[in-house]
Amino acid sequence: MSTKTKELQSQISLAKNYIKTKQYDRAEDILLKILKVHKLADVYNSLGLLYADLGKFNFAEIAFKNALKINPQYMEAALNLSVVYNNLGLGKKSKEIYQKLKAYGAKSRGAMDPMLMAKIANMHAEIGDLYHSVGEYKLAIGEYEQAVDLCPQFIDVQTKLATSYRETGKKTQALKIFNKVKKSASRYAPFWIALGVTYYSQNKRKDALKSWQKALLIEPGNKVAQAYCKLVA
Repeated sequence: MSTKTKELQSQISLAKNYIKTKQYDRAEDILLKILKVHKLADVYNSLGLLYADLGKFNFAEIAFKNALKINPQYMEAALNLSVVYNNLGLGKKSKEIYQKLKAYGAKSRGAMDPMLMAKIANMHAEIGDLYHSVGEYKLAIGEYEQAVDLCPQFIDVQTKLATSYRETGKKTQALKIFNKVKKSASRYAPFWIALGVTYYSQNKRKDALKSWQKALLIEPGNKVAQAYCKLVA
């Protein structure tokens, strides 16, 4: 490896560390200087992450697009661009990129890389959490569904998806999801608490109590489950 290459890598690493420690001015200065000489996809991606952290989503969009012009198969840049579009309220564009990511995985290996799938799923789940926290349950459902489409083994996200359906009044759909993943949730107390709430909302008090008691078997000190059991005792 040449000395110039080592110096370049050192500068890129330094900029990335500055981003991690939120020293954005220093990081931006280094990255922009590099880009004057070297048009590198990784550098554009780092610049996009910097702008996204600062809430400058339009600048971040340009940076991620530049990264993808250089390397159209740069999955992290595509993923980051998808997140930016979500933040800009451009859900349609975000979904288009999501579909491209899935298609890429299918063509390249027959299945997307598991780590990438998990990362995308977690990002969709985080956005779903934000929508859910402000009562936008339908939007939350869309994000959670994309997450479980990639990683159906994420019981916490399945639970959130079912809960969101319940909050929109679709209790039957919520129970379908709960019943589908029930066997996989044998050691996850929040699942049984949420299932119990769904039963209780249908006036199925005995089923609700059984679910909350199941949660207590998993977590004997769970105060929420304890309180709910007292409610129907």
